[in-house]
Amino acid sequence: METLEHSLGLNQTRVYGQHEPMVTDTVRLAGELSTPQDVSRLIIDFDNGITPLRDVGGMFTAQRMAILEAYQSGNIDIDKMESMHPEMLSTPVMNLHERVVSGNQDQPVGHNFFVNATGFLDAHLPWAEQFDNLLRTRAGVSLYDIDRSDDKLGKDRLLSVITDNHDRELTKTLAVYLAGRSLEGEKYLKHHYGHALESAKNQIYVTTQQIGETTGMRIDMLERVAGQLYRATFGSFDHLHGLVTSDNTGVVGDYLPGSLRIEVQFDGSIRSARLREGSDAHHVIAHELQHASSAQTGLRCGLRISKQGLEVDEGMTEYLTQLSIGAPGIEHSANGTMKISYDVPYREAVFAMMVLHEQFKFEKNMYFSTLFNAYHGDVMSQRQLESALYEFYRLNLVISQSLS
Repeated sequence: METLEHSLGLNQTRVYGQHEPMVTDTVRLAGELSTPQDVSRLIIDFDNGITPLRDVGGMFTAQRMAILEAYQSGNIDIDKMESMHPEMLSTPVMNLHERVVSGNQDQPVGHNFFVNATGFLDAHLPWAEQFDNLLRTRAGVSLYDIDRSDDKLGKDRLLSVITDNHDRELTKTLAVYLAGRSLEGEKYLKHHYGHALESAKNQIYVTTQQIGETTGMRIDMLERVAGQLYRATFGSFDHLHGLVTSDNTGVVGDYLPGSLRIEVQFDGSIRSARLREGSDAHHVIAHELQHASSAQTGLRCGLRISKQGLEVDEGMTEYLTQLSIGAPGIEHSANGTMKISYDVPYREAVFAMMVLHEQFKFEKNMYFSTLFNAYHGDVMSQRQLESALYEFYRLNLVISQSLS
């Protein structure tokens, strides 16, 4: 007789989640999550400015700050940087070059670059004006002239040539421009969503603390969560680095591993983009902050390491997000049962996590407790974590089959 596990596609410990691009090996994942780590590393790196910004130049926080400070101090300081640490300026330009020559991928990079540049010119930002003046002097054209062209492939070719030019003055000007536009993107998100960010931080910490008291989560792990939430901020919101609307991908927000930087993407399409408003924006921010609060070392984030454990990690993340923002997606029926609304992201995985939490509350098993603690870096037993991960995936597949 065929077993339930076999009929659902479960083969010992190797399982597929509904949203996973590859098979998750629950034993291997439990082993990697149980490996000792320096849980303070991410906070130390963030404070030292050596975490990435999510910009097309691939800069780190301290690098961007140093470039802009040198630029604001005058030509002597930026020349000194170019002489003593040329890679500080050349690397962002090289990264932009690699992006434009890699092909259109999801967008015409050159066209978007020059359209974006005219916006900064309109705002009279000095580093954009400096770039425009250099183009006028060297090539006899302005950023406005290039923007008005209908030749999108030509714009790609032009940006490729500009970024592949090893002229020192051009490299300095472009590096300053990339640093400036990166900071402007971050300021843009802070301006529109800063209040929601701080509100969500408080809600997430309270929820984590309350549940942690029931699961026996270690105090140092709770302190790490508080430290990472306190520091979490927005990324560069760089449309050259990747799309900033949810139209093509369905992604409404994002977290950059190893950075403590999150992003809220535009609603609508590229041609008709609009800001997310109210509870929608708050939900996205709370979800991405959960990722930031549970991030640990390298690609280790919550219950995921790289792409291993994506389903269980997102299930826990969205379930905790729902609890922190008032559980708008958890429906209660008259007979006392609960279910997850259709519009909740990762619905089946959230449903499975909710079931495990309810079972834990009635002392039926410790699966949720084990997963919650491990999500925050506190693994008490590798064997218990193996069992909890496998049980989640088993339950997730049962729920997915019943809902379909």
